[in-house]
Amino acid sequence: MDYRKPISQSVDLSHISHFIIYFIFGLLYPNKYKIVLYISILWEIFEIIIVHNDILYYLTKTYWIIPEIYWNETTKNKIIDFIANFSGYYLGSKLLTVI
Repeated sequence: MDYRKPISQSVDLSHISHFIIYFIFGLLYPNKYKIVLYISILWEIFEIIIVHNDILYYLTKTYWIIPEIYWNETTKNKIIDFIANFSGYYLGSKLLTVI
């Protein structure tokens, strides 16, 4: 196994999708912050495993519809993912209480 250099950009379309998905989670399951934290961490671990396992990397790059630029990320990009996740979730959770 060789080290694969991250190819993600600082801000990309995946952050918008993270925000939207977690916003919907917030609407459907408000105030479940611990679960959202666990899901976010597990997803990032999943991406790390894909990048560092030769077989999974090959299969993912070959057959997954999501381009590598969205899952082979820098640490900065992972942090932006968490911010997008929790921003979306928080706003989704709070929207129903405001209405």
